[in-house]
Amino acid sequence: MKILTIRFVVVFFCVMTFSSCNAVIKILEEANESPRTEENTSGGSDSEQTQTQDQQYPNSTSGSLEFGTYASESPISLTSDHTFYSNIPYGSNQRNVLDLWVSGAGSSSPLIIFIHGGGFKEGDKSNAWNRKSKYGIGLDQINRFLEEGFSFATINYRFLEKSDSEGVLKCLNDSKRAVQFLRYHSSELNMNAEIIGLAGSSAGAGTALWLGFHDDMAQVGSDDPISRQSTRVQAVAVQETQSTYDIIRWSEDVFPTGLLSMEKIRGTALGNRLLIFYGIDDFSQLESDEFVEYRKEVDMLSMVSDDDPPVYILNKKEFNPEKGNIAGNLLHSPYHAVALKKEIEKAGIDNEIYIPAEGSKPNSSQTIVNFLISQLSAN
Repeated sequence: MKILTIRFVVVFFCVMTFSSCNAVIKILEEANESPRTEENTSGGSDSEQTQTQDQQYPNSTSGSLEFGTYASESPISLTSDHTFYSNIPYGSNQRNVLDLWVSGAGSSSPLIIFIHGGGFKEGDKSNAWNRKSKYGIGLDQINRFLEEGFSFATINYRFLEKSDSEGVLKCLNDSKRAVQFLRYHSSELNMNAEIIGLAGSSAGAGTALWLGFHDDMAQVGSDDPISRQSTRVQAVAVQETQSTYDIIRWSEDVFPTGLLSMEKIRGTALGNRLLIFYGIDDFSQLESDEFVEYRKEVDMLSMVSDDDPPVYILNKKEFNPEKGNIAGNLLHSPYHAVALKKEIEKAGIDNEIYIPAEGSKPNSSQTIVNFLISQLSAN
């Protein structure tokens, strides 16, 4: 899946710098000739990656779990009183696991859930605290949450694979399930199910916004008590996010108009990777009723409404994709934050949105951690 990121970058880099379509196609075709491997990084077979939701999230995860069996020594040194639980399963796939630090403050604690990035093809829940990760929360920040009486969870989720039929919704739905799982088991873990905040970076940022802006996805009539749990949260804070996973909108509503069309990439090497992202077989499905509905379901930009939770966004990249890391400048472009800011402010949602490329830089106190603590303490 590394080639997916490369091809996205090449197309948008060339388009945004006004390179010709022929040059785009030539570079993509050269990339397609390079050796590549598709590894199942989630530890299951391809058939396991495309289980139905009922198979993926069996009722066994909604029973009474012996959380004590997951208690472990924290992988990071923290000064705050806490109980750490390692690799709690919220689904049947090997990647449906989460780590949880429960505050020892004594009262029912609010909860922060971190969703890691990695383009839906790599990354790990340890990114939250690993100093080698560019887009984590950080050890000191986790300790700060615990000091303030918050519990903190970081989750893994399934990656996109070449045989997927679900596309990116598979990844998004895993994160949704993790929120519902933790909400369902909150009383057992002395956590407050009514006060949950999300944090994320890159793909995790887009996922957090998808959950924050989506109408409640609780399945009220489900036999599974976890599926009956609300998916609504009380605050969202993200960095280096995308604005929508309806990629067609990137050319129409996110990046400057007229610089990209699906026609320019249809039939190139990139096209095959887009099919995997959406779980479809052919570009003829792009405008089918079913696919139009799929695009709506992953278009968090269109979901923004006045009843959504407060939002913090920081996209630090520059408008110029030629400077620095090209992939980061594309996928984490300030254009994404600009598009989100427009819709969020139109809806009247409380927000802190920082776009240094536009001149709005956060000061030392305007951080993800301070935002979440302030917003959730007010609930």
